[in-house]
Amino acid sequence: MLKIFRRNITEKSDEELVLAYRADGDLEVLGALYERYVELVYGVCLQFFKDSGKAEDAVMALFETLVEKVKTQDIRQFRPWLHVVAKNHCLMQLRRKNFTVSFDEMPPAMQADVVHSSGVLHPSDVFEENGEQQALKKCIEKLSPQQKHCVEQFYMEEKSYKEIADMTGEALGLVRSNIQNGRRNLRICMENSLTVDDGRRTIDG
Repeated sequence: MLKIFRRNITEKSDEELVLAYRADGDLEVLGALYERYVELVYGVCLQFFKDSGKAEDAVMALFETLVEKVKTQDIRQFRPWLHVVAKNHCLMQLRRKNFTVSFDEMPPAMQADVVHSSGVLHPSDVFEENGEQQALKKCIEKLSPQQKHCVEQFYMEEKSYKEIADMTGEALGLVRSNIQNGRRNLRICMENSLTVDDGRRTIDG
């Protein structure tokens, strides 16, 4: 497996290590923290690059970016924060190097990022930003059966476009259209469902 970090065992929690690193900038402390999740990061990078050498290079490069990020960013839980940082790092590297891969070969996370760039919200973004799970569920139920199924499979089951197309027997372009239109309809529905009443957000109907 990946042999780029030495095993550094400590009983301190992630939060304690983050605070310790911020206090004195000791890279050994940051290394001990990163080493706990290096296999997770490697898995994320491998999913995007589909090459072990490129994935290892990305793991090393990502560690270098953490030297400053961990000092300055608001980190409530290190593991999920690192997962997002790793995904974004890989996406940025792919764009900078003009790395091309067919849409069907992209992992679900990368496909979601491509769709997200169209300017419509990811369903989980709607939930996280507004905290209105009930409204989101209602809006999903209002989608057409085809859009509802594709959106649920893509975002909640993390199926790729091709997997959904194979499952439903629909053309790949139609699956892509159902997901994009479904997301747009969710955004519109959420905006219409949430109203402000006496300074408090409420759910219509």
